[in-house]
Amino acid sequence: MKIDDTQAGVGLVEVMVALLLLAVAILGYSALQGQAIKATNESFERSQSIVIMRNIAEKIHANPFAIETYQTNINNVDTVTAPSIQCGLDGAAVTTLCTPVQFAEAESYKIKANLQNYDFQIQMHPCPNTGGNGADVTSNIMFSYCLISAWGNTTATVGSDEDTDCLTATVIDVDDVVEQVGGHYHSKATCVMMEI
Repeated sequence: MKIDDTQAGVGLVEVMVALLLLAVAILGYSALQGQAIKATNESFERSQSIVIMRNIAEKIHANPFAIETYQTNINNVDTVTAPSIQCGLDGAAVTTLCTPVQFAEAESYKIKANLQNYDFQIQMHPCPNTGGNGADVTSNIMFSYCLISAWGNTTATVGSDEDTDCLTATVIDVDDVVEQVGGHYHSKATCVMMEI
């Protein structure tokens, strides 16, 4: 049987075209898988941080007289130092009653120690754009706090740096009245906020 010279190598060309089409399809599928994994990871971080923020909010609602102690201790990202009085949270018997501040210090320590097991950070800041005037709870009846959870390159802060801050904030100072306006997520931010 004689092979026609015009048909020599046709089978090889067909195989190479099929391999090219298969390679393009696999590359597209790989890119799609990468995006799916990224979305799944972000969803996981979001759901974990929301559960922990709800837990923190319940603790703060149960002890509202020491809310500023919670804020100070939770936002102290550099150290996790055990307080001198654990208020029975370490499993030991409670021999004396704790003040709200002591209890908040002990709970904040437990919260910070627990957060070391996760890949996100949580901080507590005044909520931007909640209305009213004044810099704290005592001078502003509309004042409220927000828990902010951030992961990746985003920090759990309110500010103007769209590369690192979670939420936008603009501070207006007119006649000694300070008010934060904004509260929008930065476009590159990987974070979630909860008002408490």
